[in-house]
Amino acid sequence: MAIQYKALPQFTMGIDDRSVTGVFCVHGNVDDGDGWTSAGDRSHPGLFGDFTVNGRKRAMFLWQHRMSEPPIATIDRLFEIAKADLPPAVKLYAPDATGGVGVTRTYLDTPRANEVLAGLKAGAIAEMSYAYDVTKWDYEEIDGKDLPIRNIYTANLLDVSDVNLGMNPATSADGSKNLPLSLEHRTVLAAVDDYTSRFKALAALRAKDGRALSGENRKRIEEAVASLDGARTALGDLLAATEPKQADSHSETRRLYLEWQATRQRVAQLGAL
Repeated sequence: MAIQYKALPQFTMGIDDRSVTGVFCVHGNVDDGDGWTSAGDRSHPGLFGDFTVNGRKRAMFLWQHRMSEPPIATIDRLFEIAKADLPPAVKLYAPDATGGVGVTRTYLDTPRANEVLAGLKAGAIAEMSYAYDVTKWDYEEIDGKDLPIRNIYTANLLDVSDVNLGMNPATSADGSKNLPLSLEHRTVLAAVDDYTSRFKALAALRAKDGRALSGENRKRIEEAVASLDGARTALGDLLAATEPKQADSHSETRRLYLEWQATRQRVAQLGAL
């Protein structure tokens, strides 16, 4: 799995000058999830283990998850919080909570950190978010739900951030073989779109300099078009072989094929470059 994100309101437990303690992760409750691969996520106590990634403490405290910018605070402490010790505001927000994770951080004396700390104290910055990489999970079917929920048991904590608005929990994912088909489908289509956009941008940049795409890049595009043509044929054959007696316009297979065909057409446009 690739980096994913989750956000919560600022559940501040204490402020002492430039040191702030708060809850950034809640266990036990089912959040909104992404709405198309799961009905929600549920994290469990011990989610981040000893808060290291490959034996190293790598989590940073950032503004808006901006990894290309310096941190706005030092992380003094990361700690699990028992259910009984959760702040009342968290229990009201998530009645099913079984615990959580807290962070104590000290804001640096930099322009950005000073702005964020002032906004936090004034209540103008109302959310925190964390970036993570799931390492152990499963899916649980729930009665009355069309989609399962995802239980997240272990994950690498990559950063905690103050944010204006939390990032979409759907987030990104790579092409892991362990992904459910629906998520792998969405990931592949997104990757094809990104691939197409990258070559279009490259072609436009070279055109400004009076140059064309290199032979090597044209070959890559030709290989992509051929691969997508093959997939289009195979999926078309699959649709034909599995066509129900009464066509179901809402079938998952037909929807997958139509989306794939649309993406293939976008990539095919590169053949004219």
